[in-house]
Amino acid sequence: MKKRSVASSTLQVSIALFCIKVLGVLKQALIAAVCGATAETDAYFVATGVTVALCSVLFSSVSISLLSMHTDRLISRGRESSNNLINAVLRVFIPISVGITLLFAAYSPIIAGFLAPSYQGERLRTLSNYIRVMSVMFLFACYYFIVNVVLETDKRFLPGKGQSFLQNLFVCIAAIAFYPHFGMSALVYAFLLAGIVQCIQITWNARHEFRFVGRVNSERVAVKRLLQLALPLLVGNAIYEINDIVDKQIATGLGYGNVSYLSYGSSINEIVTTLIIQSVSTVLFSHYATWIAEGKPEKVGNSLKKSIEYLVVLIMPIMVMCFVCGDCIVAILYGRGNFDASALAMTTSVVFGYAIGFLFQATRANLVRVYYAFQNTKTPMINGVFSVAINVTFSILLSKVIGVGGIALATSVAMLLVTFLLLPGVKKYIPGFSLRSSLPDYGKAASIAIVIGIVAYLLRRLLPFGSLGSFLVIGIFTVLSYVGAAHLMNIQVVKVIEGKLFSRAKR
Repeated sequence: MKKRSVASSTLQVSIALFCIKVLGVLKQALIAAVCGATAETDAYFVATGVTVALCSVLFSSVSISLLSMHTDRLISRGRESSNNLINAVLRVFIPISVGITLLFAAYSPIIAGFLAPSYQGERLRTLSNYIRVMSVMFLFACYYFIVNVVLETDKRFLPGKGQSFLQNLFVCIAAIAFYPHFGMSALVYAFLLAGIVQCIQITWNARHEFRFVGRVNSERVAVKRLLQLALPLLVGNAIYEINDIVDKQIATGLGYGNVSYLSYGSSINEIVTTLIIQSVSTVLFSHYATWIAEGKPEKVGNSLKKSIEYLVVLIMPIMVMCFVCGDCIVAILYGRGNFDASALAMTTSVVFGYAIGFLFQATRANLVRVYYAFQNTKTPMINGVFSVAINVTFSILLSKVIGVGGIALATSVAMLLVTFLLLPGVKKYIPGFSLRSSLPDYGKAASIAIVIGIVAYLLRRLLPFGSLGSFLVIGIFTVLSYVGAAHLMNIQVVKVIEGKLFSRAKR
């Protein structure tokens, strides 16, 4: 198993995710410009969004639990034994994924009616057809998630990000070349084709570490242990992903176009959650599993504390930009073609709602990985129950008051509360873990962000530029002011970053 540092692995993943998200934003911009926000785009976003969420719920639960077991197996028994484990797991879960595919294909009208209770007639039939086509993704996702465990154990994170890249690329091509002739169905089939190509790609990338075998030695004990670990995680993730399903359900009841507004705004939220939060948590989880297998839990605590410090400092100026220039960001990305002024305002409200929860999403993502690394999947499951209950309650209440933006705000409120519920349990596994020494820097970063946000808002009102010009001016002002103020107020994370940059510059 190759040794790679957390910093270098995170940097590689961040760069890859940045490229993928740029393409993803281009995809959403193309859909907004070419397709607009219609009943058909709503059906597309519901079908693809829910299918991807359910695939993640089912099979990322297996892969997360499997990664710790596979890492321990590789270190203690070697590559042949770990390869046998992966083959055994595939033989169990591939048939399960086929069964789920057939279930969704056969009962797609009922599932469509559940996901969009307000849909009737042609709208319901369209959504049902999209779900039927997308059902095959369960099979592709099962294979991809399980084989990708081999690569992540070896600290090879980039190949696993190919799925999003291919999905974005194929949908972009479909929107440009095939939408005028085939409508939204072209985008659905492009999404499906990306799943097939991804399975081929992940197999090729893992060819040196993984091989299929005709006969598998009995792994009943290991598979039983995997099921015991994965089941609570599956339930927890399912409950957590229900947030997204419920959000879309509520949005369908607000009138056509609102699911699209929610999806367009969510894509901007995902730039932060994917580029910064996911890249860090993905890399750290693999290292957590390795350190625990090697009997070094103290390294988990130190790494967790540092990662949260870095995330807080990095996310603060991004939040300022979203609050001050959220409308500019939406206008730059989507403000053309069939995307009108009303769509811009509604999507901006979604961006505001999600931005409030950036810090809590980041912290929760890293805390949960600690529980998973110690093979505790029950606590995150219970935490997920609270998350859904809070999200559903506030989504219903806030959507009635402020529309689709209230749905995004409810998600942030839920993230805030469940994040604080996770913190005490971390000490059970890492007794010396504490964030108290970081609180002064958190306070400094928040104070700087608030002051700069107020000044940036006032400056924005004086600028004579359009969306792009205002975004660039405010962005440069915010970043430079934030870094300068953080340096003057002696925030430790900034000092560490500066020291590393200066040391590299001297080489």
